[in-house]
Amino acid sequence: MTNLEILARIIWGEAESEILNGKVGVGASILNQARAENKSILQIIQTPGQFEAYSNNRFWQAPYNSNQPMMVEAKQAASRALQGEDPIGKKTHFCAYQKSPCRWHYTQTPPIQYLGKHLFIRAQIYR
Repeated sequence: MTNLEILARIIWGEAESEILNGKVGVGASILNQARAENKSILQIIQTPGQFEAYSNNRFWQAPYNSNQPMMVEAKQAASRALQGEDPIGKKTHFCAYQKSPCRWHYTQTPPIQYLGKHLFIRAQIYR
């Protein structure tokens, strides 16, 4: 599986209904964390408790080879992030703040950035 496919699948699973720029932000945060920890994208998303879409198998259900609009956008977002686009300024983690309270994320401030339906932070350990 290529980095593009891995990143597109996790973006689809974690941010399917997000705006395109928000999807790019999700992809960029994963890449930023991978760089900060010197790990692969796959190692980051396989970290226990890190990504709901991986732990509940939504990652594997992504219609990667389809023309479904949300998958097409996930691929575009993954490609943009892999090319270096980073609308979140090197933040390393995100959460869907409307879905959950993001308790851990709020302990990592400042700075917090909101983009679409997600809150992004750079974890204190990477500062």
